This record gives sequence, C-alpha cells and structure tokens, in this order.
Amino acid sequence: MAKQPKLVLRESCAGDMSCGWQAGTFVEMGAGTGGMTRLFLDRGFHGACHDLGSDSRAMMRTNLAAYGEAIQVVEQIEELPGEAFDYLLAFEVLEHIENDAEVLSTWSRYLKPGGRLLVSVPAHQRKYGKSDELVGHVRRYEKAQLLKLIESAGFTDVRIVNYGFPITELTRRFSNYLVRNERGYEGMDAEQRSIRSAQAKPKTIARWLKVFSGRLVAPFCIVQRWFYGADLGDGYVATAVKRSQHGQASRASAGSISAISPDQS
Repeated sequence: MAKQPKLVLRESCAGDMSCGWQAGTFVEMGAGTGGMTRLFLDRGFHGACHDLGSDSRAMMRTNLAAYGEAIQVVEQIEELPGEAFDYLLAFEVLEHIENDAEVLSTWSRYLKPGGRLLVSVPAHQRKYGKSDELVGHVRRYEKAQLLKLIESAGFTDVRIVNYGFPITELTRRFSNYLVRNERGYEGMDAEQRSIRSAQAKPKTIARWLKVFSGRLVAPFCIVQRWFYGADLGDGYVATAVKRSQHGQASRASAGSISAISPDQS
C-alpha cells in the first residue's frame, strides 16, 4: 500500500528522534495495522501492541506474523504487566481522544521508571480541516499544549520537534480539497472514524497516492530537518522520560538524545 507523504515524513522524524536508542521492550498504543510497529521490530526491538479496533488487531496479527514471538498483539491493554516496558509508543493517537491527559497517564503505568516515551500528533489547531474531521480528530496540538500534556502525565526531559515543512503545507491543502465531498464517514463517531482510517483511505486519496508517495517524498525527509525547530510543519514528534517514584527521571538504558538539527544528520 502506498504511504501518504506525511506518514513518510513522520517515520523519518520518529527515526531521527530515536536514532540513539538501544533495542529493548516497547508497548505501542493505537498501533492501527502495525505500520509503525514494523519500524521498531526491524531495528531489533520487541514487545506488545494494541488497537481499539478488533479488525485492526486481526490485520496486525497478519501483518506482523513474520516477526513471531517478537511482538504480541493484545486484546486489552489490561493484559499487559505494569512498569514492564522500556519504551512507550503512540503515533497519531492522542488527537483522537477527548480525555487525552487521563489516557496518557494510564498508558505511562506500563512504562518502567526512566523509560522513554515517543509520540506523534498533528500540529496547529488553525490547520484543522476536512481531513481531520474524516479520521476522527478531536483536536490538533500547539507545542506548549503538548508539552504541558506530557509533563502532567509524569514525564520530564521532554523534547519536541515540528516536522513536515514545507511539503505538508501543500499536501494538507490538497488532501482537504480531494475529500471535500467525501461522505463515507458520515454517521460514525470519532472512535469509529479513527479505527476505519487506520484500515483504509478514501478512494480519492488512494488514487492520488499512486502518483505521489514513497520515493518522491523521500528528499523532503532531509529538507524537513532544517525546520525541526521552526514550528511551521503539520506535526509534532516528542520524546520524554518517565519520572521515578522519587520525582527524578532516571536515565533510560538507551541513553540521552537531543533534538536533531541539520548538521547532525
């Protein structure tokens, strides 16, 4: 399946932000059909993942079957042991959740003290459009808002970069134009739209992706690094460290990582 330009850019940015991490155990929340999960399994990580949609979980099991025991797809997150994972991952999930602060705090219980968080969310509420509505977004985030959310859930050493600029300024507008008359998601609530968006794209988007995706977007993965600190792009990727019980963040086994700048690529 062809990848949307923003997904290609997000994968690259998430890779930049986690490039110094040692392979360990991870839990991924809202993993969809396992696309981002593969990126970490291919790097030698192992762990568990979950998605609200039963169909999505079934698709994940099929898509990730080749990794065998390296990954477990759980039916309920309550099946997972507490404070058992080195990394907590959630890509394009929090923006679908009304009570995002409560949910992130709940997820953090599965992370070891000193473990690392890696999340992505769409940026800038002023950019909210038809595409957001179709996939069940209840918000887009501002940088300060995301920082406050992560810190309130018990994390410190928060690092946030803004990715996607300049190409997403064009692709977002074009995407909103393509789906302006889309009616396939009417009658669904935000959760249902979210689950469906992980499984299939609107036909108008799917046709466009046959023309512009993958290798054509790859050069912009380099260009976007020049603007990570500019807060101009369409999305945020953030890392953080879970505080210990004594209120101090212990060093994760992965070591520290700083925001990537162009000359560090």
